[in-house]
Amino acid sequence: FCRLHEEGLIYRAYRLINWDWASQTALSDLEVDHEERMGSLWHIAYPVDGTDDKLIVATTRPETMLGDTGVAVHPDDPRYQHLIGKHVVLPLTGRKVPIVGDAILVDMEFGTGAVKVTPAHDFNDFETGKRHDLELICVLDRSGKMAESVPEAFRGMTVKEARKAVVAALEANGALVKVEPHKLAVGISQRT
Repeated sequence: FCRLHEEGLIYRAYRLINWDWASQTALSDLEVDHEERMGSLWHIAYPVDGTDDKLIVATTRPETMLGDTGVAVHPDDPRYQHLIGKHVVLPLTGRKVPIVGDAILVDMEFGTGAVKVTPAHDFNDFETGKRHDLELICVLDRSGKMAESVPEAFRGMTVKEARKAVVAALEANGALVKVEPHKLAVGISQRT
């Protein structure tokens, strides 16, 4: 172990893992199958702090927005270059998070060209969070329910319940712009 540590092959750090809440264990990437499923792409308006502008973000997982710690845009995208370095105010939480320029995460042609960054819940977002020193906020507990870190109205809900409640709350406060069908790859545990 000492030799492996000295070679940098063993280290201690926060990492994102595949957690199977049904069996209460971590899974290797080899134990996760990805299936294409029809879902939705929700377009959500995030107010730009200190302005009347809104940055429209498209997401397949609206319930994880409660753990967003940034919004990424492509640094070469003329639509958003002026926003890099500013902040948005997250609907439903009121938390301010930075707008960062990231050419690795953002595809200017997909969705709205603005991506919510939830480093504790997506492998690509985790790497983006490391590049931009973004906070990790875990919105799910080990049992797959909404954690203490989310607003009280959503705590203890399953992901399915939380998605429905978050979408309804976004719709009620006028932040939900539109919803469109979208095919996505969903990770499925081989064990459960």
